[in-house]
Amino acid sequence: MTLRARISILIGGLVVMSLSVMLFGLSTLSDYNRMMADYGRAYENAYMGERLNRLISSAVMESRGIYHSRSQDETRMFAARLDRNLDEIDAVLVQWRGKGTADQDVGLDRLEDRARQFIEVRRGLSKAAVAQGPAAAEAIGVADRPVRMSFQRDIDRVVAATRRTLDSETARADTYRRERVISFVAVTLVWIVLAAALSFWIVQHFIMRELERARVADENRERLLKQLMESNTELERFAYVASHDMQEPVRMVNIYSQLVAEDYHDRMDEKGRRYLGIISSSATRMHLMVQDLLRYSRLKHEPFEDSVVDLDRLLVQVRANLGQRIAETDARIESDNLPKVSGNPVQLQRLFENLIGNAMTYQPEGRLPVITVSSVEAGGRWRICVTDNGIGIEPEYAKQIFEPFRRLHTWDKYNGTGLGLTICRKIVERHGGEIWVEPAPGHGARFCFTLAKAPEASISEAAAA
Repeated sequence: MTLRARISILIGGLVVMSLSVMLFGLSTLSDYNRMMADYGRAYENAYMGERLNRLISSAVMESRGIYHSRSQDETRMFAARLDRNLDEIDAVLVQWRGKGTADQDVGLDRLEDRARQFIEVRRGLSKAAVAQGPAAAEAIGVADRPVRMSFQRDIDRVVAATRRTLDSETARADTYRRERVISFVAVTLVWIVLAAALSFWIVQHFIMRELERARVADENRERLLKQLMESNTELERFAYVASHDMQEPVRMVNIYSQLVAEDYHDRMDEKGRRYLGIISSSATRMHLMVQDLLRYSRLKHEPFEDSVVDLDRLLVQVRANLGQRIAETDARIESDNLPKVSGNPVQLQRLFENLIGNAMTYQPEGRLPVITVSSVEAGGRWRICVTDNGIGIEPEYAKQIFEPFRRLHTWDKYNGTGLGLTICRKIVERHGGEIWVEPAPGHGARFCFTLAKAPEASISEAAAA
């Protein structure tokens, strides 16, 4: 056989072997894509099922909050939160149906019918609570309890089924990684060393790495999802405890310490009266801290209704609310012609009250507070500044003061919970702006923040009204 023929046969063999390796690689890639599609579908079903289960559990907890509410305002609050949960449940059902990942084994049709019935009953419960009171709502909940328990069993069944499917797909991926890759390596060793090495590198560099990355990403996602659910549960539990269980004993300590101070004033010496004063002051401080912490934790969940806000009118209301403190400190609040902005009037009023209240609090002894509220257009937004003549803030603390519970002074020197500026920052961020502090000319501090301009059409309508 001539050298030319041998070279031709070798080249032909290389071509055939290379094509065989390529076909085997394409088959492996096709199987990988199908496997990942199945895995993604199983993960989506497990995620949506657990999400639906969490939302339904949250709706049940809100219903119980309605049963145990102590006032009409609390009833409305829990009813509003229940309605939002029901809206989220409805959105999850629509999203799950739209994704098309729920096969016959999941039983989405039956589950969706039961979920719609659950939503309808809970909406009726919410309306009854607002219209007739917690007792009427609880009666609906008690009557629906057998149906709800049956529905919860359906949810648990679906979650368990989706989890089993996800575990099965995960095991399939592990089996694929062990068996198919080993087969691929065995085949490549039979063929030419160059083709085998190249194919092995492709599998190791692409398929194996992507499988491992997908597995690690899914584990991280599962862990983060679990941490988020635990964090939300702890936050809701803390908010409930703080709003119902923490404030009451603090109020009782404050009230009874004052009663003891009044009723037994003549029977106690100076040291006893001083101890009672410390108890009362500490209870008042704890009460203020709990209230500020509740405002901060609820701020994220408060409904945000955007409207045109006239800052001049808003400042008039702020002056009225702070009237007693203004009179006590003999403060002077000055302002120029403030603009109309787009935002939430309740939250913006809280923002101004916190900043102006701080300006009156942090003053050197004997100095009368002079506070100036000004505005300037900057970058298509309004920049609002509250300038005072107080003790000022060192530049190195300019960012720390907006963090929760970061106080630069003791309680005895300047009252405060350490959450006022944190609430201000959260309000400004919810309005899409930013807030910062800078030294005022001469002395004092200037707090500046940005707010969106009100649309011209909205301003015209507000003026006409």
